Amino acid sequence: MRRITLSSIACLMLAATLARAASDDPKLLFDRGCLRQAGAACEQRLAANPGDAGAGAVLARIRAEQGDLDRALELATAAVAADPKSADAQYALAEVYGRKAQTAGMLKAAGLAGKMRKAAEAALAIDPKHLDALDIMVDFYSMAPGFMGGDKKKAAEITERIAQVDPVSGWLRKGQNAMRAKDTTLAGQCFAHAAEVQPPSRRALVQWASWLSRPWRDPAHAEKLALEAVQAEPWASGGWQVLAALDASQARWAELDDVLKRSETVDPSHLSPWYVAGRQLVVDRREPVRAESYLRHYLSREPEIGAQSWAAARWRLALALEQQGKKPEAIAELDAALKLDPKLEDAKKDLKRLRG
Repeated sequence: MRRITLSSIACLMLAATLARAASDDPKLLFDRGCLRQAGAACEQRLAANPGDAGAGAVLARIRAEQGDLDRALELATAAVAADPKSADAQYALAEVYGRKAQTAGMLKAAGLAGKMRKAAEAALAIDPKHLDALDIMVDFYSMAPGFMGGDKKKAAEITERIAQVDPVSGWLRKGQNAMRAKDTTLAGQCFAHAAEVQPPSRRALVQWASWLSRPWRDPAHAEKLALEAVQAEPWASGGWQVLAALDASQARWAELDDVLKRSETVDPSHLSPWYVAGRQLVVDRREPVRAESYLRHYLSREPEIGAQSWAAARWRLALALEQQGKKPEAIAELDAALKLDPKLEDAKKDLKRLRG
């Protein structure tokens, strides 16, 4: 039976605490997934210096992640104006244009995609090794139709550039490209290569573990990789989420509760493992009372920016209640979920089904 020992968790807690305290650098906090903390740090810096392009660029990306694209565009545009030679500011502008293109009509999307490409190219002209800018160019060339400049060959060429700059990012990008092409076997091979790069990367370990976690693959190996990721970077929730999903799917209740409590002890701002555990039980139609308790705990605290929304959690909670025969309560949760996110199509379908 797997256990995370008290001594090891104490070390993890100390490492996570020191990591958070070591820097108030917004970009570092952003990269570690602490987006609320990063946003607060950006606001402080911009209040003291409105021309802080670095803080403006990070805050633009955070607001974009929250869906406030108009504010994100203002911030990114101001960051570029403050420092036109900042690759991060140019990239932030590219990212915002890309997100706006995804929600626009065809004609408007074409113009926004062109602006995204121009900003990404500006970032790469400043820093040819800017991984985020390279990555968004792969998305552009692989997803845009030909009349908008899409080019699968160029996407492959830029993917190779990413691999030259950073082998881990290169293999992960190749795996993502393979998943997009629905070649899961090739994707798994790429994720495995990423995890083999030395020194080990937490991102690669979690991605490879996630791929292996399916019952027909190698859940035991996935567990080992997830534990390694947790030990490497305890403040990141990805490894904890994989462990939570594995324990829930295998009905290992003692281990599951241990993982959930310890993940929250390490970083109370990330409750995603609780959501993952509840979702897994709902999908498996197992232990709906336990699933309900996990999901309610997730809903007890505002989620980290970029984590699963309260709307998604309330939809899953509704399904857990339905599985207990609590139809009126389930309908109430679905109504609440759709008030939070009227575009949650699966919740709409379930509400229609329950109301008959």
